[in-house]
Amino acid sequence: MGRLERDRMPLLPFHLLADALLLGLIFLLDKELQRDYRTLTYVSLAVVSSNLIDIDHLLAQPIYDSKRCAINFHPLHSWYTFPLWVIGLLFRNRYIRYFCLGVLLHLWLDGINCLIL
Repeated sequence: MGRLERDRMPLLPFHLLADALLLGLIFLLDKELQRDYRTLTYVSLAVVSSNLIDIDHLLAQPIYDSKRCAINFHPLHSWYTFPLWVIGLLFRNRYIRYFCLGVLLHLWLDGINCLIL
């Protein structure tokens, strides 16, 4: 795959694949979810909805630029909001905890993308 093709390749499939792997890991480690599939559905929605932090891309011009690093460019992808996502891991509410875990995974993948650029 050439440089031009990789630049045009969207990152959403990688984010969703990583979310699926994270959900599999959560399912294996959280014994309560193995018994309650309704709660698993809500946890799945929380993890997948963590990709909604990309809504801050709407504030940028252009909205998507394959050569732009999202970290520290978009407000929800900044180092200022990073502590909020980490603090979210400390909440007792599992949906908030898993949402924040999904956001941190999302930021990690965006960080890897920045290193590749």
